[in-house]
Amino acid sequence: MTEAPGSALTPLVLLADDERELTDEMAAYLQRYGLRTLVANSFQAALAILDTHRPDAIILDQRLGPVDTLPHLPELRARTDAPILIVTGNREETDRVLGLELGADDFLVKPVSGRELVARLRARIRRPGNAAAAPPRRDRWRLQPVERRLLRPDGTVLDLTTAEFDLLAVMASQPGEVQTREALTQLVFRRPWRPGDRAVDNAVLHLRQKLAPELGERCIVTIRQVGYVFIGFPNS
Repeated sequence: MTEAPGSALTPLVLLADDERELTDEMAAYLQRYGLRTLVANSFQAALAILDTHRPDAIILDQRLGPVDTLPHLPELRARTDAPILIVTGNREETDRVLGLELGADDFLVKPVSGRELVARLRARIRRPGNAAAAPPRRDRWRLQPVERRLLRPDGTVLDLTTAEFDLLAVMASQPGEVQTREALTQLVFRRPWRPGDRAVDNAVLHLRQKLAPELGERCIVTIRQVGYVFIGFPNS
């Protein structure tokens, strides 16, 4: 049986961290402030909890055992609209930007004090009396790999070159995964990448120009000095 969301007085928080002692301490602290908690010590355990519960917020360690959780944020977003707060020891701006693009709502850099954690949660959890959040609208952009077409929300076809379509199809096959220029050059243009090779960058530029202003850079994010990541078509 699926659990209803936490009430205004007792919000439910999912704590996903592989350090059991730390999660026990965090859970005890949050409970003292009237927050119910569920604990997951692995990414798979977190997914299992989301299949049976509806938390009001998620505290998610960036490194959950062997799993870097940032590329998996779209998977979590498909299961819940609860605020996701990433806890990380990584101070890299690139990771913070990527995490926010992929669906995180906030970042907390370790060590995190209990007071700050409670304050961030209270700021993110829906307040009593607010209207229920509207269900997320389904994406209406449709990529059809077999027909080799990209359909706009109104059903019309967006005209793409072979390279532009192949590039989009390759990236869309692994949403949230960073694709290097080397890999994209091999997969799209069927040749090795060499220093100074701008074929992938030019294809991304032209693809963004055709998607703009409807999508633009909102679905293909640049990872500086590495490559690109497709984060999905925004809700129409």
